[in-house]
Amino acid sequence: MALSEVIYEALESIVGSDNITQEPATLYTYAFQRALELYTPEHSKFLHKPEAVVMPGSTEEIQSIVKTCNRLGIKYHAFSTGWIHTAGPLTEGVVQLDLRRMSRILEIDEKNQSAVIEPYVIAAQLQAEAMKVGLNTFMIGA
Repeated sequence: MALSEVIYEALESIVGSDNITQEPATLYTYAFQRALELYTPEHSKFLHKPEAVVMPGSTEEIQSIVKTCNRLGIKYHAFSTGWIHTAGPLTEGVVQLDLRRMSRILEIDEKNQSAVIEPYVIAAQLQAEAMKVGLNTFMIGA
């Protein structure tokens, strides 16, 4: 199922033309999952290919995308780092939300020793900023 031009343009109006694609080579990269063959009966390294990939840059854009998808009856799936076999679309007809543009540390609260971060903040980024205010983070090792 390819997205209709109306649906694509509705999503494009939210994130801009640089932050949405239906380019087949890009879509297949979101379907590929390393080691997936260990978990699926067909021993494939590919999940379903998304119908489009949309990269929101803010909570407000995510809200608009979700409202638009719900209004138009389109399934969506959020994707942060993608380092797990359920990161890609699990069914056909899905718009993939790639959250990579959301990589900011919004707040570090020294008193309560907490941080408010966006989904694509990596541990090293948070650690570096925490150390600037005399804090440390706990990161689970590999």
